[in-house]
Amino acid sequence: MNPITYAPQDLVVATCDNIDIRFAGVTLENAPSTVGIGAGEPSIQFYLNGVRGQETMARDSQFQQDLQEWAERRKTAGRDSNENLSKMPGVVVFERITTQVTDDLGTEYRRAGGQVAGGGTEWDATWFYLPAPPLNARSLRFDFSVDGQSTGKHCEVSL
Repeated sequence: MNPITYAPQDLVVATCDNIDIRFAGVTLENAPSTVGIGAGEPSIQFYLNGVRGQETMARDSQFQQDLQEWAERRKTAGRDSNENLSKMPGVVVFERITTQVTDDLGTEYRRAGGQVAGGGTEWDATWFYLPAPPLNARSLRFDFSVDGQSTGKHCEVSL
């Protein structure tokens, strides 16, 4: 992981539905095949974690109940049932968070993909940004928003 040079002391960069979201690190790696365009290319891999607490536990419990009910309905309706399972609660929260990535050279970065989990497990998000930073870039800055509104928090990482 690249060294963090600036971040909120508790690493919480956003709060969404009373769930704190913590900055969990950055690495520079090749983007996985799940990214699609840009797969295999050098990228910025960015990590967030939802802070576990009463709200995440309540949502996990509700999701497990919904999952059991969905399984029963599907069993009754048969395999041809086209009822979709509801999203994991962590996905619903992380979908509302956006991150703007910049560097000291003004490079434009775009989110190329990622993965999110959260429903009876740790609440994690891993996002990939392209392109990889230029070799002469010295730092990356991550600014955070929830529902399009800035959280006023950012993190900086040295390269």
